[in-house]
Amino acid sequence: MEETEVYNYYILFPNHHEGLHLHKELKKAGVKCSISPTPRAASSFCGISLLVTEEYLQAAKEVIDSCGVRIEGIARIRRKHK
Repeated sequence: MEETEVYNYYILFPNHHEGLHLHKELKKAGVKCSISPTPRAASSFCGISLLVTEEYLQAAKEVIDSCGVRIEGIARIRRKHK
């Protein structure tokens, strides 16, 4: 049986202030996300990132565009299966 690969998306920030601001804006817009430590594979920038699933990725991008929060990028990292 072949497993499909599932990815998490980490929104990366230049500082924690931007991350917390976007977290508030995403919650207000009904976009599910969680504050997460930034994976080393993703960035050496700010220590926090916002974790979103593919289901909410496009909505998160729209909120980012509309609220003017600065981000360093969005890292796509394959979810590890146990």
